[in-house]
Amino acid sequence: MDSKTLENIGLTKNESIAYLTLAKAGSIKTAEILKRSGLNSGRIYDTLESLKHKGLISESSVNGIKHFSASPPNQLKEYYEQRLNQLKKEEPIIAETIRQLKTIRDMTRTESRSVVYTGLRGLQTAVDEAFEGVKKDEEILGMGVTSLKDDSINRFWTNWSQKRMGNKIAAKHLFSESSDYYKKYKKMKYTEALILKGITPVTVDVFGTKTVLIMNYKEPISCILIQDEHTVQSFRTFFYQLWSIAKK
Repeated sequence: MDSKTLENIGLTKNESIAYLTLAKAGSIKTAEILKRSGLNSGRIYDTLESLKHKGLISESSVNGIKHFSASPPNQLKEYYEQRLNQLKKEEPIIAETIRQLKTIRDMTRTESRSVVYTGLRGLQTAVDEAFEGVKKDEEILGMGVTSLKDDSINRFWTNWSQKRMGNKIAAKHLFSESSDYYKKYKKMKYTEALILKGITPVTVDVFGTKTVLIMNYKEPISCILIQDEHTVQSFRTFFYQLWSIAKK
């Protein structure tokens, strides 16, 4: 068994290694644990105390010397269930903390701001942040939408659109070319899609009335998030000018 398995149920790396060492060795003293596990001597006592507190190891004295042994494996299940129950109890606290932090963060974001995100993960973060500010009666406008980018990005947008549709947020997309990707969007709920070839080398999305995303999908991937009322209004006006051309 790999120590990573125990880490997945909530043990630290050192706790996982120490527990496995004891499970394999039986009852041994601290020096032997260090020798077999390769753990740092400066942290072994804290690690053993933590495992004792969790009920996963026991301590005994042999000729005045402390020995440690692993508790039966079913104690791992009990520990995991206790951890789950504790998380459930803390869920309302976490939810309230998130609400308060969001209020504090929103208060500090009243002024115009611009942030650059990089990489696919950064893009995902920017999109989620932009979507937070979209109200039920608002819409998302995209121009320069293209299938000519890495498949992982196309998959992200396709999957993310399910979230948008689940919230019944309408969207209009101006595609730069006809493709299966375009046809997929044409079939989506709360979605309109038209083609206006080669309008821009980047993709611009307007999220409601608060945020604009300017996305470059070429490596290195980058996304500029702009929150400014005048900038958003300018891009909205520009989008609808292009939308009327595409309709013709």
